[in-house]
Amino acid sequence: REKRMSLLCCASLLASGALQAPVVGRAELAARAPQPLATASRRALLTSIASLGVASATPAWAGYVTSLGIETTKPQDAEKDDELLGSKAVQDGLSAIKKYRSSAAALSSQFEKDTNMNLIPVIRKDFDFSALRNDLNTITTVFDDQTQLTTDRAIRAILYDVTELENASRIKKGETERTPKKIANVQKWFAKLDKDFADLLAYYQ
Repeated sequence: REKRMSLLCCASLLASGALQAPVVGRAELAARAPQPLATASRRALLTSIASLGVASATPAWAGYVTSLGIETTKPQDAEKDDELLGSKAVQDGLSAIKKYRSSAAALSSQFEKDTNMNLIPVIRKDFDFSALRNDLNTITTVFDDQTQLTTDRAIRAILYDVTELENASRIKKGETERTPKKIANVQKWFAKLDKDFADLLAYYQ
């Protein structure tokens, strides 16, 4: 009971922004992926996230993480704390994640109509990194430690997708149109972001 109340408290703090949990809870993984300083610029944060996400460039739901020997927990095998899942903090976090996914889908549709549109301002507006990371951390507190090894990897994949989507969206100074190759690259990251959101949300169905 005390552990459950503690988890509920932590989830509430995460949702309010008063507490920022690390992406992973285990010492070894945390050592591999230190959080960026709060004072860092967005560009520095994007660079940090991109460097951390290199390992996530492969499919987020591979059978195991070779370097760490971590087996993937399937959605049907995940253990959840139902009371924590029903808390306001977690439910608000889930609503936010679903909204992020909807926003990405809407932006992708706009891009299909105008492949030369300026995407970066919208990406930065709709995908605030600090808020996105906190929401992802909050909703994954409902799982057992073993499942969190898998959801931690999902968090990294999503943050990496957003980073690469922004990078792919850049247009060089003086250019007004994207080449077919650049258009395809943007479309690729929109598709991957949607898939990784869907894969994570499958754990809550």
